[in-house]
Amino acid sequence: MLSQGEPATRPDPYAAMLRGGLVPAAVIGVVAFAVFVAVDGALGAAGSALAIAVVLVSTVSTLVLLRRMAGLDPRVVFMGALVGYFFKVMLLGVFLVLFRNAEWLSPIAFAVTAIVVSLAGTIGEVVAFTRVKTYIYDQPGAASGAAR
Repeated sequence: MLSQGEPATRPDPYAAMLRGGLVPAAVIGVVAFAVFVAVDGALGAAGSALAIAVVLVSTVSTLVLLRRMAGLDPRVVFMGALVGYFFKVMLLGVFLVLFRNAEWLSPIAFAVTAIVVSLAGTIGEVVAFTRVKTYIYDQPGAASGAAR
């Protein structure tokens, strides 16, 4: 329990979501990379590595965007989350279209790796967010400097 003069420390849900999403995404990415290296050799390695990089960059950029919007109206933050998700899906779609006939990578390795790494990251973010204690209101007199 907090004492009267002790301010409440607010957990950072975006940092928790970043950690919660990157760890499983990286683990699944390494597994997918190893599988596609074994199956397709250098082509599988190139496709899988590119997918891992694209998904991780888009995930980090979405969470950085949301962290910058943290103090805004919740509807604006929700819109930002939707825009970030739309950006992530469109970026993956653009890469799939651009590299579907590339001879230097395996498009199947790219597609499958992108899907599984994205799913692992999203599930990790959701689980991490549900475990963060988010305060609905401030403790009376904690951060406002009100008379005691």
